[in-house]
Amino acid sequence: MAKYIVLENLSNLNENQYHDTGITASKLNDPEIPAKIWEMMQLYEYGDGSYAQQKKNFLRQGEFMKDFEDSYDGWSGKCTYFSPAYHDLTLSQLRKYFTWRTKARKGDFQPIESPFAYLYLSELLCGIGAETPEETLKKMADFETGFVNSGFADTLLKMHLKNWMFEYAVIHGMQPETVMQHADPQILAHDTYMTILKNPASKNDNEIFLALSFFAEKDLFLSPVVSEGGNRGKHLFAELWRCVSAKYNECGLDFFTECFGQIYTIKWHPLFNALYHDDCADSDKECRIDECRRYFCKNGVWYEEYYEKMMFDKEKFYALLHEGERVFRKYLKIGRTLRKKPDESWATQYAEAVVAADKKAETEAKRPKINIDISGLDKIRSDAALTRESLLTEDEIEEETAAETVPENEENGLLDKIHTEILRNLLKTGSADEYIKAAHLMPSVVADTINATLFDEIGDNILECDGKTLAIIEDYVEEVEKLLQNSKPC
Repeated sequence: MAKYIVLENLSNLNENQYHDTGITASKLNDPEIPAKIWEMMQLYEYGDGSYAQQKKNFLRQGEFMKDFEDSYDGWSGKCTYFSPAYHDLTLSQLRKYFTWRTKARKGDFQPIESPFAYLYLSELLCGIGAETPEETLKKMADFETGFVNSGFADTLLKMHLKNWMFEYAVIHGMQPETVMQHADPQILAHDTYMTILKNPASKNDNEIFLALSFFAEKDLFLSPVVSEGGNRGKHLFAELWRCVSAKYNECGLDFFTECFGQIYTIKWHPLFNALYHDDCADSDKECRIDECRRYFCKNGVWYEEYYEKMMFDKEKFYALLHEGERVFRKYLKIGRTLRKKPDESWATQYAEAVVAADKKAETEAKRPKINIDISGLDKIRSDAALTRESLLTEDEIEEETAAETVPENEENGLLDKIHTEILRNLLKTGSADEYIKAAHLMPSVVADTINATLFDEIGDNILECDGKTLAIIEDYVEEVEKLLQNSKPC
């Protein structure tokens, strides 16, 4: 009688120990066992039992069975392997797996023991059942939706699937946005906020405040500076980080490096706990997630670059926030007074600089502004001129015609004689109403003319008008006096 040796696991005690089981001729000729499965089993080659040998057999058998379909419901036992290969399963277990896979490939994911789910994922990672890496990742995502999200997977399987999808996307050079879709949310948030703190100049107040809150020792949202001060409080904390980032330099180190250290490089082992074969393992590759994390392969070895938490100097970071809050509470007059710590005195200058800048901005915001629509100024002047001409007597018209012979820039090279005299009256008596009335001018037009003419010289509007009277804005009295002192005498 011919004898055939196949591997059939009877004990399931150790996935790395294999036991040969004799198959009789009657069992070999069992019509219920598909011939394809027998042929696959005969493709197995015994070797040194190494991981490389296991992968070689798995790839050979998997490619042979990649299109196989089955329909079987004759086995309901338990399979206790963690992540089996085909050679680890009994004939009944193999038929059960291929039957389940047939439905899963059509989108019908049924409950099944975790070892069979691991086998399905191992096939995908090795390109069995998918033509491209993109298709592999898509089918793994379908498995997550149909199997994991249906509640059929245990916690360990969920964790491995997440890790494998991320690692697979990295080593196959997927686009950064694709890689980030599968990254650990905690790691992604960590890197996102760290990137904000590394380059704060281009970030808004809310982004910087959220980043500070992420790394803060205490919840910054509970600080009275923010809980009572609202957006202004967030702005002060954001400005504090901008200020220290721009000005701090200690032994050649910027403040970000002082707090979070230098970037760290270690060896990275993607898919080390999965049956996986990389045909391009020796080629150099790179995948940059963001400014704080990068993966690259050099001479067949993968590395990860990131900021290691063990290298963080959180005390320096916490000291800045604590001293900032102490100064901001005092400035805004909210919350209880915090005690100044001697070892945080280095941070006081940055907090006080923020307060000084905020005070200046607040003063500027309170200063009245007159907005001039330059595009409509010509029409206003034209309309005013028509009104003025209709009111002039013949004698006044003759006087006006004579006055037109005086050059416009006779006084100071900027304003004509009439508008210069208006400024002189405003400086001397605080009013130019009589002069404006005598000149048959409209106060609003006079204000627009002088503000527009001197805007480039002064850098702001110098007159304000309530529709009837003019006044020089107090902050620009000295500038007007100097301007008139340099003009020719009347």
